[in-house]
Amino acid sequence: MKIAVFDSGIGGMTVLDELRRRFPGQQYLYFGDTANVPYGPKSPSQIRSLCRIAAESMKIASPDAVVIACNTASSWAMDVFTEVFTDGVPVHGVVEAGVQSILSAAPERALILATRATIRSGIYRKLLQQQAPGLEVREQACPLLVPMIEEGWIRHPALELVLDEYLRPHRDSGPGVALLACTHYPWIREAFKRALPNWRIVDSATAVADGIQLLLKETTPGEAIPVEWRFTDPDAVPEFAHGMR
Repeated sequence: MKIAVFDSGIGGMTVLDELRRRFPGQQYLYFGDTANVPYGPKSPSQIRSLCRIAAESMKIASPDAVVIACNTASSWAMDVFTEVFTDGVPVHGVVEAGVQSILSAAPERALILATRATIRSGIYRKLLQQQAPGLEVREQACPLLVPMIEEGWIRHPALELVLDEYLRPHRDSGPGVALLACTHYPWIREAFKRALPNWRIVDSATAVADGIQLLLKETTPGEAIPVEWRFTDPDAVPEFAHGMR
């Protein structure tokens, strides 16, 4: 099976890594729109336009399944991908997977950490309140994190300062589950753990892989197949990310 994974930049590589670990014998195409990252500050119409261009480009590769490994794109443009990928090609987003990651932990409170566009969509709060009406849902936009990660500043002192500024209001309000609702954020998971010691940190990669497993007829390990990489600006891929390639 050929599985296409899309992200605005390098964030979706964290989802791809989980998929390759679980299902090494599948064929993967990774499409990163590094020429237009970050998506978070963009308007919904801009996000949808960029996603349509990406979807049309990916469709040429004739994938058997598509994973939208970008929370911003999943929040605002899932219908764009389903319009492009017809003929029964399943499209998986990360939002529903992230919601299930929270609900499976049965917390008293949840903290959604995401881009400004994802928070603005309200999709996580809506789905969580539908499925767990008594759950306390907090939301925190972290708009500076994606540009810093794409810049390669995953261990930079400035990153710690920015995280402290964003997360200080939530630090002492746990315990609860904090969802990294941006696939860039697992690159700096340890920094989140230090900034939120009272919270359990989860992401959606495992839940996405669970959904893909339902599509596969067999899940026994196979020989790893090299990933087909496509970046709209290859020069924008930070050095630390090349190790995953």
